[in-house]
Amino acid sequence: MSRETKRNLALVESASAIACFVGGILAGILGTFLSASAWILGGEQHPVVHGLGTAFLLVTIPLLILAGYCMDWLERDSTKDRPPTSHR
Repeated sequence: MSRETKRNLALVESASAIACFVGGILAGILGTFLSASAWILGGEQHPVVHGLGTAFLLVTIPLLILAGYCMDWLERDSTKDRPPTSHR
């Protein structure tokens, strides 16, 4: 693979890791806020708000797991490119 292709792939991997991590954090915060507001306003009157809060809370964990996977993938690729070191 060429150097430019590797650099572009590393950029995409790091951007996806950051996007998943930030998305997971924001989904957790938004889900908590929507669920709490549905409890305060009454879930019977606002079922959509309660459903969206629950959905955002459920999406939080897979996004954070995917962010961790992308970070591990990026780290694995960066250690593969390093020359081996000898220990004496």
